[in-house]
Amino acid sequence: MNIKIISVALVAALSLVGCKSTSLTKTKETKRSYAVYDLKVSKGVSSSDMSKAIKKALQANTSSLRITEDLPPYPIPKESPRFQLVNPFGHNSALAALSGGAMKQPTCEGALVYAQATDSSMNSQGENTQFYTCLWQYDGGYHVDIYAQFDIVSGGIDNLGKDFIRGMMGNSSQFIPRTIASIRDNLEALNVESKLVTAYPSDFEDLLKERQIQ
Repeated sequence: MNIKIISVALVAALSLVGCKSTSLTKTKETKRSYAVYDLKVSKGVSSSDMSKAIKKALQANTSSLRITEDLPPYPIPKESPRFQLVNPFGHNSALAALSGGAMKQPTCEGALVYAQATDSSMNSQGENTQFYTCLWQYDGGYHVDIYAQFDIVSGGIDNLGKDFIRGMMGNSSQFIPRTIASIRDNLEALNVESKLVTAYPSDFEDLLKERQIQ
């Protein structure tokens, strides 16, 4: 029997049990999300304290972490900066073209703390999540931006089983709000008052509020 016919039959069978997203076309996807919090910090709480809180949260939720504590800005900006997405290949147009938009990374110029973490626990399932966390000081307090990039490979014969499981249980991107909430909660444990300024996608705000410490 033709292999393609067998594959089509398998896809049809999986569809009958709920894996409607299964496809014979191997597909690579990148999904980006972020949350931005404004922080009001009590006296006696230092940027090093907040760096440790961020580090602890990321260590608990990711596989590897690199964190940098930088010097305070001078002068302190009146308004808080925000992360900017850039292509790491810069002006190398050939490499930039090859990477498309998938290689964009956030930069945090002037940030007190910059943390880059990777959750590679699901690499064998074709899933990977990157977290970038930036803590800034500004005239009105502090600001923390948390950016996440989720990469997933689905479809194709090799991924039939993985897609079937995802159809029932979802993929690991569902844990991104948990990691963001962990950073927020660790900061609040320092007697820091946090306020969600903005989040993307739109349902992130509700998901993060559901995880708010009571």
